[in-house]
Amino acid sequence: MSIAFSAEWVEDQAKLCLADEEFQTGIAKFNRKVLVLIHPTPERGVTEERVYGFVFPTMEGLERDGDDWVTDYVLEGDYEAWYKINEGLDDLVPALMNEQILVPKGSVSYVARFLPAIQRYMVLARSHTTGYEGDFQRTLSPTA
Repeated sequence: MSIAFSAEWVEDQAKLCLADEEFQTGIAKFNRKVLVLIHPTPERGVTEERVYGFVFPTMEGLERDGDDWVTDYVLEGDYEAWYKINEGLDDLVPALMNEQILVPKGSVSYVARFLPAIQRYMVLARSHTTGYEGDFQRTLSPTA
């Protein structure tokens, strides 16, 4: 159990996704590297950027080439947008479509093909999130 988007949370998420048969079955053919950029929301007490990424379906971390991340996708938004997605207040694919989460690199329509796996990823994320930075609060129980 961990604070959302922290290093511990990222590690826990990778382990849960690797061990989850439903997620692994659904994401098996995605075979993409995804970088997540979470920008600060200083008015709500979040002052630092969070950056993490996974190689799907292996859940390995991303590599860098100098200053650049080696990735097929970049998903970026502010902490508040990612909070709403992690809490289940907003769904990821609609947030991508209406640009709450920007995709400066990659194809939203391709991601949408993996909707059941994405939904499972989010269920797993909520299962181990105990809290958030700043004044963001849990709205669901960790098992929701």
